[in-house]
Amino acid sequence: MANQKEVLRGIRVLDFTWSVSGSTTARILGALGAEVIKVEWPKNPDFMRFSMYAKGDKPGLDNGAFFNNLNAGKKSLTLNVKSERGMEIVHQLLKKSDIVLENFSAGVFEKWGLDYDTLEKISPGIIYMSISGLGHTGRKKMYGTWGPTAAGLNGMTFISGLPETQPAGWGYSVMDVVAGYTGAFSVITALFHKKQTGKGQYIDISQVEAGLHLTGANLLDFTANKRSSKRPGFPPGNRAITSKEHPEDNYRGKVGCPHNSYRCKGGGDNDWCTIAVFSDEEWTSLKNAMGNPEWAHHQKYDTFEGRLTHQDEMDRNIEAFTISRNKYEVMELLQSHGVTCAAVQMNEDLMEKDPQLKARKLFERLNHSILGERNFVGIPIKMSETQPYIHKSAPLMGEDTEYVLSEILGYSEEEIKELDDDGVLWPLDMPKDQFKEVRSLW
Repeated sequence: MANQKEVLRGIRVLDFTWSVSGSTTARILGALGAEVIKVEWPKNPDFMRFSMYAKGDKPGLDNGAFFNNLNAGKKSLTLNVKSERGMEIVHQLLKKSDIVLENFSAGVFEKWGLDYDTLEKISPGIIYMSISGLGHTGRKKMYGTWGPTAAGLNGMTFISGLPETQPAGWGYSVMDVVAGYTGAFSVITALFHKKQTGKGQYIDISQVEAGLHLTGANLLDFTANKRSSKRPGFPPGNRAITSKEHPEDNYRGKVGCPHNSYRCKGGGDNDWCTIAVFSDEEWTSLKNAMGNPEWAHHQKYDTFEGRLTHQDEMDRNIEAFTISRNKYEVMELLQSHGVTCAAVQMNEDLMEKDPQLKARKLFERLNHSILGERNFVGIPIKMSETQPYIHKSAPLMGEDTEYVLSEILGYSEEEIKELDDDGVLWPLDMPKDQFKEVRSLW
């Protein structure tokens, strides 16, 4: 894709982010053509560098699978920002950057002397984006969060799971990703504003607020009906309606019965399919797909009300059918009869079996200097003129330090060596050869 048009070509991003949310923002901007320089320090690295190694990979600073996916397309500058010389270099880079990103807790950047007013004086027109749990204003701004705790605070966790049980949560740090995409959208909007006015701005994103819309209609339900989420039969789990005893519409879309997840052949954690029937005609189609078993022709199942009343028994009978078949067989069979059905897919299914994702070319193949050729998740956006793509694999720690200092800032070889000898570019007591024993130092 070397000749692909890049909508953010010529834009430089100074990236102080870590973990998932801010790294996601920077990753998207890089895929759109921006030059992203990730500022790191080996003794206090982004802990994603130690997260989720691929099977068979020896742990190290440069081969964490999660880090390499999150930071694909970026450059790495190692710099001791707590030193006077290190902060001088930060100021010099700010003058040559369009955007600065960070997702520390509120107040950290200010302690560095890099509040927005100062950033604007150093680099007039700069766009500064911060992501934190509850934003940089308000009485709770100092509260720290992770994606899962942000999901708990904004109500997402409470509406998840099965009825009469503790909330299940969403199973992944979804608020980190949502906040990251919100950040990318906001930065691009600020760039558009700057193009029109010449003025930069400060973008303050709260993870908690970024996910409020994902609570679905619950806020509207409370506003309009004064109905609390804390009630019997809620959440309804995989069902549209929990039971005959709790027949209320929970605002999840069309109401159907049967409406559930069912075990399929294999019986493992990955062997499930979902089935949803929204009319009596679709119920007839499901019976036909199952071979018209005797139990399904009992008149108690002929109406929605009857199926709802006998939902537990009906689900057990449906699962007796699905358990004898592969989840994809069930999906294809039922869909061919016009019944809504899908295989429940896990990572390996998405990467290796999903023909739609292959057709859409979501996964990109990149070569990493240590890991070799691997799959990376691309950007799930298709654009006819400026298609985003991952420009390169994630950087080794500090692999672009010399480029940044010499090519961008104009430092000589002698000046760079002096900085290195003084411990500004790399800890003096830490070896550079494949970063041995880095875990103990971290």
